[in-house]
Amino acid sequence: MNPKEYSYTIDGMSCAACALTIEKEFSTIEGVKEYSVNYALEKTSFQLTDERLLPDVINKMDRLGYRFFEVNQSNSQPEADFDDKFRKFLISILLSVVLFSLAMWPLKGWPSHRINWILQMALATPIWIWIGFQFQKSVLLFLKTGHSNMNTLVGIGTSCAYIYSAFVTIFSDLSVSIGLTQKVYFEAIGFIISFVYLGKYFEEKAKRKTKEALNSLFQLSAKHALLVEDGATREIPVEKIEIADILRVLPGQKIPVDGVVVRGNSAIDESMISGEANPVTKAKDDPIFSGTINGDSTIDYYVTKVGADTFLAQIISFVERAQNSKPEIQKYTDKISAAFTPVVIAIAFLTFVIWFLFGPEPRWGMSISNMIAVLVIACPCALGLATPTAVVVATGRASLKGLLIAGGEVIEKTGEIDTIVFDKTGTLTEGRPEVIDFLCSTERNEILLTIGSIEQFSEHPISKAIVKFAEKEGLELDEPDYFEIVKGKGLIAEFEDKDYILGNKALFDQEGVLLDDNLLSKQVGTEVFIASNSKHVATIMIGDQIKSNSKDVIQELQKRGIKTWMITGDNERIAHSVATSLGIDHYLAAVLPLEKSKQIETLQASGHKVVMIGDGINDAPALAKADLSIAMGTGTDVAISASDVTIVKGDLRRVITFLDLTHGTMKIIKQNLFLSLVYNASLIPIAAGILVFFDGPLMPPVLASVAMVASSLSVVSNSLRIRKLI
Repeated sequence: MNPKEYSYTIDGMSCAACALTIEKEFSTIEGVKEYSVNYALEKTSFQLTDERLLPDVINKMDRLGYRFFEVNQSNSQPEADFDDKFRKFLISILLSVVLFSLAMWPLKGWPSHRINWILQMALATPIWIWIGFQFQKSVLLFLKTGHSNMNTLVGIGTSCAYIYSAFVTIFSDLSVSIGLTQKVYFEAIGFIISFVYLGKYFEEKAKRKTKEALNSLFQLSAKHALLVEDGATREIPVEKIEIADILRVLPGQKIPVDGVVVRGNSAIDESMISGEANPVTKAKDDPIFSGTINGDSTIDYYVTKVGADTFLAQIISFVERAQNSKPEIQKYTDKISAAFTPVVIAIAFLTFVIWFLFGPEPRWGMSISNMIAVLVIACPCALGLATPTAVVVATGRASLKGLLIAGGEVIEKTGEIDTIVFDKTGTLTEGRPEVIDFLCSTERNEILLTIGSIEQFSEHPISKAIVKFAEKEGLELDEPDYFEIVKGKGLIAEFEDKDYILGNKALFDQEGVLLDDNLLSKQVGTEVFIASNSKHVATIMIGDQIKSNSKDVIQELQKRGIKTWMITGDNERIAHSVATSLGIDHYLAAVLPLEKSKQIETLQASGHKVVMIGDGINDAPALAKADLSIAMGTGTDVAISASDVTIVKGDLRRVITFLDLTHGTMKIIKQNLFLSLVYNASLIPIAAGILVFFDGPLMPPVLASVAMVASSLSVVSNSLRIRKLI
């Protein structure tokens, strides 16, 4: 029996380690094959050798705290509102500041010792049970499975601190009689949960951006189509289209599904396929693809592919698979916490045992008090801040420099990058047709005025580029006496009693006009020949200008030992010209979108860490497949959504800025982790009461709070150094 594949959305994942937990559970279930879990998309896919095992799989995951929903069903647990998460953080930090003022200064002991503690408990309760719910949930998961992460340590520390502090507050006399130390940790609970929750907020922000790529691609799809039946048309939903139907597409409409033209001809915007701005003329028997946009004429076509088989659907499917198969880069904090949590629990338990066996009376009270002190001081407040504070500063600084970075994982990805792949149009070049050469055998302004006056009545991008060029020369355009569009070839017109032909060589051949060798441009681009009274009098070359800073960026990357590639949908002649001009190491021409992603995959299979830089819909699959993706902010929403980084104004120099920033930020994140661990590791023995055995004091409550504040301040101040990196 062939394995059957299943896909589900997952409710209940709170961090990247949850995805690892689910994958580990999959590995223990007999009959589960080829499984993957994506925390960012909150999805999983797996294969089962026997479909009867499916209920067992879902029940096991449910017992772990993860609920599975079919992808095509609405989740009964709605997604938490993104803005609500930030509001929760603000509420938490505000309550924590009030807690600190009651515990330390200026309201310490106000209005009385007991009432002060009751006020602190009232403020700490919503932070612990409401805002910190995900951390307390991790404790239950740890008890069930033994899997731990930073959430687990936060949950254990804050829960023990709250229960201990609440007991001492409510049962004050009883706590004294059994020897519990009279101290509370309510303000520590507030700050720990607030700061770690802030890190979760930024993690959620990165997850949202991952989903936007797929949403943007779905918006490219047409929702309705015009079905031709018995000479009449009627509108039907795209889902009702069948193979062999005849559809009609009006000017400006999207092509709903793939097919072949049977009637009419038109210029189709296929930039989502090739990335090139120039429309492609389609006539009878030519293929057309879903998501492309019809130009200036009505066409009828025969449907050849529908549903998941269409070109656009394949791109959407590929982007989703690429994002789902991309390995989640586990945060340093999760890696450290996975080892740190059991160690801390072991130390806390050992503290209890030592104090119970060798400590002074009352042993129960002292043992419990010191065990709680260890769990509280070990709570990773600064550890939770180490990455998010650096990410906040880095992303904030980057935005001022024209870079939008999706989150901390993006910064982590840059460390081993050794290959950068560029799209051509809109990335290395300006991305719009322009006049790059103008040759004429008559008076320049006179012929340019004539050409501009004729071309202004065409909506073709090439015509618009010529008109713009003429207007830049300060010429006041007139109207032609006669004007006719020759589909796919050019224009025929009459201006001031002269006949003019403007178009490609095919139009000249059709009209019997010979080319003048002296008017052939040496530039690479699209040629527009102009004839007056059947004589070749001028040539305009339309091309895509290379950006002024592209060559400098390529050279700088090569100095850093990074290999450069250019992969474009444009033809070999143009690709060769651009690659040679810029000194790019390797290039590929006439490449389709899915072929771009396959080339990325080939490079990765050879051991390379690959960055993809692009700006078009056609780049989305490659952007999703690359180890790191950068989109030009001047490009399409799909490319921007599918990318890790957006260069706001399309300035390629920002690629170098980004590399400088991320390399420096990673160093500072590692320093932050070291600083936070130094505080925790050095104070745990003191919290355990080791000083008592050397005639020293027990750790006073104020020292625990001061230590947490000091460690957090050291991490924050170190993160602020990132502002000087760029």
